[in-house]
Amino acid sequence: MPGEAILLEFDASAGIFGWPPALIASIIAALVASVGIVAVTSLPDLANRHRPTLAALASGVLLGTAMFLLPEAYAGSELAPLVALFGYFTFFVIGRFARRPEGRAITAFLAIAAHSAIDGIGYGLLFSASETAGILGSFGLIIHEFSEGIILYLIVRSVGMSRLVSASLALLGAAATTPLGTLASLTVIPNLSPEELALGLSFAAGALLFVGASQLPEEFGDLRLRPAVVAYAFGAALAVLMMWTLHDHDHGVAHDDHEAHETHDDHDDHGDDDHDGHDH
Repeated sequence: MPGEAILLEFDASAGIFGWPPALIASIIAALVASVGIVAVTSLPDLANRHRPTLAALASGVLLGTAMFLLPEAYAGSELAPLVALFGYFTFFVIGRFARRPEGRAITAFLAIAAHSAIDGIGYGLLFSASETAGILGSFGLIIHEFSEGIILYLIVRSVGMSRLVSASLALLGAAATTPLGTLASLTVIPNLSPEELALGLSFAAGALLFVGASQLPEEFGDLRLRPAVVAYAFGAALAVLMMWTLHDHDHGVAHDDHEAHETHDDHDDHGDDDHDGHDH
């Protein structure tokens, strides 16, 4: 079940200044996204020139994440498909809001914020498996944060908002949400039931599916077929690779916990047998 692997203990003293390593990794990711936003505000012409490619990359990441989350969510609740549809159509309605550009900006902001929060949760899960898994998995997750910050800034900027407002919203949606997601994985999520977690993942997957497969591809513009396909596929492959890494270590920890539990039960059984033999 999706919730089982999240109910883990975290060593808060293992990181720098007593912070959990997962939180440190998520802060680094937020800084990388911030660097991308600063770069795009400083070099707007260069960023606009590469905007279609960045949009294709971000689309692939969101789509790959959504497709990987769906089976996990479905396994946790029978209502997951309906909740995923609800998430999809919720973002569709927002995106079609009065058929104005502001609708695109709102859905992009919410979807990238949700995706960054999910990334933050991923850091917590990876480092709960092992420090090596956390470092390797975080490396790939951190890389794509750079493009997410840039594309969110450009979309918000395209609807006529000022540089300051666009940068602030991009920092909030693509950067700040990552550490918040990690904090949730360390504190809030362990209190959720597996079914509640599965339903939350379903809604997020539906939202990411809409933005990655429907909305952001509209930002490709005049990008030619080959670079569009390559960037889109690379983003999706990167997301799937990172989610697979998380998934494998996730189940590895759950399996180890299960074996430890069985060993403890066997030990208790032997202890009871010895006690019975002693009575005789």
